[in-house]
Amino acid sequence: MFGLGKRLGRSTSRLSTETLAALGPYASLPAAELQAALEQVETTLVNPGLLKDPLPPDRRSFLQRGSLQIQTRSGTMSLLRAGTAAARYPMPRAQDVVSLLATEPCTFLSLPLSVGKVPSGLRNPRIDPLQLTVQENAALAAMRKSFRNWQRELPSLPDLALKIGKVMDDPETTNEDIARLIQLDPALTARLVSVVNSAAFGGLSKITSVQQAAARLGRKKVRSLVYSCLLKSIFKVQSPVLKRRMEALWQHSASVAALSFVLGRVTPGIDPEQALLAGLIHDIGAVAVIDGIREFPLLAEREQVLDLVIADLRIEAGIQTLTRWGLLDELQDVVEHAEDWLRMGSAIPDNADVVILAQLHAMIGSPNRAQLPRIDEVPAFCKLAQGELTPSHSLRILEEAAADVREVHSLISSD
Repeated sequence: MFGLGKRLGRSTSRLSTETLAALGPYASLPAAELQAALEQVETTLVNPGLLKDPLPPDRRSFLQRGSLQIQTRSGTMSLLRAGTAAARYPMPRAQDVVSLLATEPCTFLSLPLSVGKVPSGLRNPRIDPLQLTVQENAALAAMRKSFRNWQRELPSLPDLALKIGKVMDDPETTNEDIARLIQLDPALTARLVSVVNSAAFGGLSKITSVQQAAARLGRKKVRSLVYSCLLKSIFKVQSPVLKRRMEALWQHSASVAALSFVLGRVTPGIDPEQALLAGLIHDIGAVAVIDGIREFPLLAEREQVLDLVIADLRIEAGIQTLTRWGLLDELQDVVEHAEDWLRMGSAIPDNADVVILAQLHAMIGSPNRAQLPRIDEVPAFCKLAQGELTPSHSLRILEEAAADVREVHSLISSD
């Protein structure tokens, strides 16, 4: 838990409407609403030190002056400075943060959650029944019911991945215990060593064993890599009609994963290996839907209908799949917001921000790209790489890392 300690004072403040309009949630408010919002602003001053008293959960808080070191639940440390692009967005939720340290005198301003507009670019429209035939509507209703009653067979992690995950989550186990389990699969062992030794993963000195991989990276990173190496096996479907669609989904997911890894490397506070896994599973709900359609083949006969069904059910199916895998706490935001292009999030970048930007890069040149916002229009763009991205700089980073992107794509795509 974190909060404000060494508080110097709290007051209502006579800020300008321009100050509010520069903050993400209030950028599109009309002048009259901005003026009214000023009456609800509170400012809080704090001295340097660890913050102790809770930020109000019913208000959005912003860092207006000073700088903060923020430790998140994922264990990463980020520095937030007032006046940067990232500071235009709200402070992270208390449940997402372990500690806040004011490195100099700081000023926060806050407004009630009810004030402002949080834009959304999420394209997940409800299906108009008139778009479907009577028979298609009936099939979709039955499929929805099967998901909502948790009666669907969901994608399963390979047994070895589940066992490895349990061992790694047990603080009593050692790197040797982890290595012995991974070595039960010689192919996985070889791939993991190959990944850690690759140029993309900074393998300057070669390792020869899983124990060395765990010692170099730490068990959390190794778990992310193990899952990433094993996930391709679930992007399978027996139906010839759906096989092409599933293969396209895998190629997209692998591309987004590789781009997420590279973007994660240049963004303090992001674990690149976790970003890689996030990129791979961002559309795991679509895997569940495509697999489930085998019992409702009518919904796969028209490409437009298949698109609508996936858009309608993918988030719900993805949340159920993550729950089954025990990864909901880590990756729920990724599944829920991967296509919420205008997602505000918080001032601290997270894996959902990384995946949003990776997807927009992956779609460059695709027919659907023209319907999406420009890369520099999305909030995630302002937060990654310490807010120093420009459209050309972003592309240059990925162009310079093109070999790494190809290498990571190849490593996770191997059978």
